[in-house]
Amino acid sequence: MKAGGGYKKFYSSLDAFFLRTVTYTTFRIWGFGLFYDWINPDARRIAKPDFYGYAAVAGGLTAGVLTNPVEIVFRRMQVDEMYPQRARRNYRSFIEGLSKVSEEGALFRGAVPNGLRIAALFSGVCAYDYMKENVYYFFGPISMVRLVATVAGCAVAQLASMPFDLITTRMHTMRPLPNGEMPYKHSLDCFAKIWYYEGNLQKMSNMYTFYNGGQAYFGRLLFISLATQYMLDWYLHTNRQSEFWQPARYFTHTGIDYDIHNPYTDAYNQQMLHPFKQGVNLPAFHPHNVLGQDSTFFIV
Repeated sequence: MKAGGGYKKFYSSLDAFFLRTVTYTTFRIWGFGLFYDWINPDARRIAKPDFYGYAAVAGGLTAGVLTNPVEIVFRRMQVDEMYPQRARRNYRSFIEGLSKVSEEGALFRGAVPNGLRIAALFSGVCAYDYMKENVYYFFGPISMVRLVATVAGCAVAQLASMPFDLITTRMHTMRPLPNGEMPYKHSLDCFAKIWYYEGNLQKMSNMYTFYNGGQAYFGRLLFISLATQYMLDWYLHTNRQSEFWQPARYFTHTGIDYDIHNPYTDAYNQQMLHPFKQGVNLPAFHPHNVLGQDSTFFIV
């Protein structure tokens, strides 16, 4: 703001941000859901950490490679004003940036760490499931279940993904040195140099260099996670019914994780009977009840 531009600087490269968000979110969820369904096709399944891990790595790498051209343009446009005037790329739009990156031959530079970053983000889903199950077990269906589980999931996702995010950023935004060579030959070389020169105790540094900016990163993850859950509640008219259900086994992850092994909660009754109750105002009933005794129920 002091350099000029005011609050508009917070919204620079908005077109690239929009395209990046659409492609990144779409391919990330699509990749994870595709491989998760392929690994475990049982519609009644219980979410398992090993299935999450396999689907996260496969889906994350797929999404990382496919969205890398968009990601590299977005990152360059975001950090461009940090450079001196003569060193800036000055992309006027996302299309121009994509064209110049293509001419440079860098469309898939840093695609592997970008994919591993997305895969590591899904580790937060496992932590979310674990915490939600335990909080639900000890405290029951309270409003804090979602908040506590989301905070724990975001913390784990941050710890797992930030090193890959740093490497991806360095690979995407690096410029040639005065001798014409690039600072990093590949992603492993980038990691090794960051570890040796910036994370070395002998050089007055430590491994926390991989977590610079962690507060902003965590805040971003937490805001997106909570906002997404509440918006899905509003869109799907679930009225936060997932708070009353065994964690991660009901109406989560794009609606693919239904589990009907334990149909003894009010959320189950309300959701499963919702189509039949519409228009006739039928009350929910417990699975132990026998049709025709405690409730009148006709199937036409």
